[in-house]
Amino acid sequence: MKILFLIPIIVIATLLYLTQIDDDLSDGAQALIDRVEVDGASDSYLYFLGIFAAENEDPVDVGREVLEQSRKLDADASYQVVKYDKSKEIPIPEGEAFCKAWEDDCLSVLFSADVDVVSLLVEHEVLVFRSNIFLEFDEYKTLAKPTISEPFPAYRYLAAAERIKLLSAISFYKNGHPDKAIKSLLLQFSKLRRALDLQDNLIGKLVLLLALSEIIDVCSVILAKEDINIEKIPSLSQSEKSFHMVAAREFGVSYYAFKSADRHPEFFNIGGDSPGWMTRAVFKPNMSINQVAPIFYRLERLVEMSPVDFATAMESPTKADPPASLLRNYVGAALVSMSGNFDIYAARFIDFGAKLMVFNQKYTSANPSLNLKNPYNVGEVLKEIDGSICFNGPLEDKRKLRCLKVGV
Repeated sequence: MKILFLIPIIVIATLLYLTQIDDDLSDGAQALIDRVEVDGASDSYLYFLGIFAAENEDPVDVGREVLEQSRKLDADASYQVVKYDKSKEIPIPEGEAFCKAWEDDCLSVLFSADVDVVSLLVEHEVLVFRSNIFLEFDEYKTLAKPTISEPFPAYRYLAAAERIKLLSAISFYKNGHPDKAIKSLLLQFSKLRRALDLQDNLIGKLVLLLALSEIIDVCSVILAKEDINIEKIPSLSQSEKSFHMVAAREFGVSYYAFKSADRHPEFFNIGGDSPGWMTRAVFKPNMSINQVAPIFYRLERLVEMSPVDFATAMESPTKADPPASLLRNYVGAALVSMSGNFDIYAARFIDFGAKLMVFNQKYTSANPSLNLKNPYNVGEVLKEIDGSICFNGPLEDKRKLRCLKVGV
């Protein structure tokens, strides 16, 4: 009788034990997280992190303190971060001349707005100076751990500084110096490309890419009206568009989030006190991590494709969601299925590369205005419509990276 009584207890205990077993990290997942190294030094990263510092303060010192606050939070989730006093931050320009480049009529505004560029340069001298200093660095390494609470550089400051430089170039053009305008724009373009090459963060890559696209549009509007010869602009190099570190850091956000959720008492609700065994029964961190790893390897591959190959890849997207995970990792599988679509970020780089091809077709080819071809579909001849040459691609283009402006 005692044995019969013990059998169901043993069975239940065994089943409970089995629900607690997680997989080992896959080789692919381990290789990705091994790329993320936040030790060492990077003055350019610290400078960028503190670019908003008061005029009499060193951005590197401020950036170092921001990073230190982040590391304290990583070590203790209850730590109250001491934020920089916003009232001390250098001013950032605002107004219609700082519209988003992809918004309707923004480029028209840049060419028509009555902007006192000289006053703008004087008023925001520190901002432009710091942007120039940042773009002179020959190294960049994000030193913050890739988590949901990671401190990001104030990209809006860099974007605003680059817009001021763009307005300055447009001012040259409007004052009768188109050659000087194009020279200024191409110099700005080359410096931003260098920063793009060094950047290891997804947001940073995207901000720089949009700035490059904006410069190409402004160059195009000027070249469409002026008889100026320019050399072919090289396509983005493998290094410039590489997502080697971007993919690793984006994966790192999922990695650390899943690791921190393991057996967490508040897993099911804030303020809860669920026992660890209950959480582990429905959520296995390593299994979840292994499931998302292929998403980031895919992202890394996609961004290096040609437009034609990318379009083909988009016809058959892959998902990493093994059915077996539903039994052992029900909640984890659900969380993985909610992962964002990272294909769109690769698409932005492919779209810009295609836009650059169209730009070169129009302004540097032997027959610049004849038979412009869509890089995604060479059988499609492109035409100018309402001051733009836009072409079809596999994914939605919310940032208008597949539209080359030729008039305002």
